[in-house]
Amino acid sequence: MIITATPSPSVDWTISLDKFTFGAVNRAHEHHREPSGKGINVSVALTRHGYLTRAIVAGTGDAATYIAEALAGEDVPLTPTPGGPVRTNITLLAAGRPDTKINTDNSALSEAMITALEAEVAGACSPSITFLSAGSLPPGTDPDAHARLVVAARAAGAFTVVDSSGIALQHAVAAGPDLIKPNLQELSELTGDIPTTISDVIASAERVRAQGVGSVLVSMGADGALLIDEGAPVWARSTPRQVRNTVGAGDALLAGFLAECADRRTALTTAVRWGASAVEHTTTLFRAASEHEIPVVIDTEPDLRASVTV
Repeated sequence: MIITATPSPSVDWTISLDKFTFGAVNRAHEHHREPSGKGINVSVALTRHGYLTRAIVAGTGDAATYIAEALAGEDVPLTPTPGGPVRTNITLLAAGRPDTKINTDNSALSEAMITALEAEVAGACSPSITFLSAGSLPPGTDPDAHARLVVAARAAGAFTVVDSSGIALQHAVAAGPDLIKPNLQELSELTGDIPTTISDVIASAERVRAQGVGSVLVSMGADGALLIDEGAPVWARSTPRQVRNTVGAGDALLAGFLAECADRRTALTTAVRWGASAVEHTTTLFRAASEHEIPVVIDTEPDLRASVTV
């Protein structure tokens, strides 16, 4: 079973338009509202594909009530813990234009709120559990929050995973999780280097592993994903049939990996297929394509000179 913790949940509102013009009345031809936050996205994806999961979410207010109702509709078990009012994020999708996001911030989690989250994680985890602490932290929150959750989960025997960014990810790395999932930008922030080739990505990931992290799963957008662990690096990539919305693709990729993480090759193949499937949908709610619909290329001896784009 996979338990996720989301310290900074959100409600994501995706609005699709033929065009967007500042200073004018813009008409949407489609819009969707859904519960979000990295851990929530992973739990929803896992449930939709038949895997056991539970979401632990910190938040209060009307938006938190909406998240609870929406997750109940998706059959995702939810454990709420104390937190501030939940934020709303907006994604604008206009034909021929890059995706545009407008994000707001949640209120800082107090020490009492983090302690309550720690206690819930400690009580929920065991050696049979994979635990994911995911997403940003509200401004003003102790940057050790993810690290503290990793320590609590590990003490209960769980396999620990972190997907975050910036200072929160740096602190989490110091706690030595079993797996982290940075994208190229986040990996660059961790090491101070900007990778331009597969060789650079591997070298950066190995520097992170030297700090006590077990495995590094690097999501690389259109360049697929690279797994660096105790074995030889493995590179997987695929081509979606269409790209409608890239928001949440990294969460879909991580969900696919955790679903099959007992076997690294199967896990990476599933991860990339789920990520490619996700971008074909206008929202983060997706159904994974079959291996015939979206083939995945696995390379156990990747071309170290191949370029990547941060």
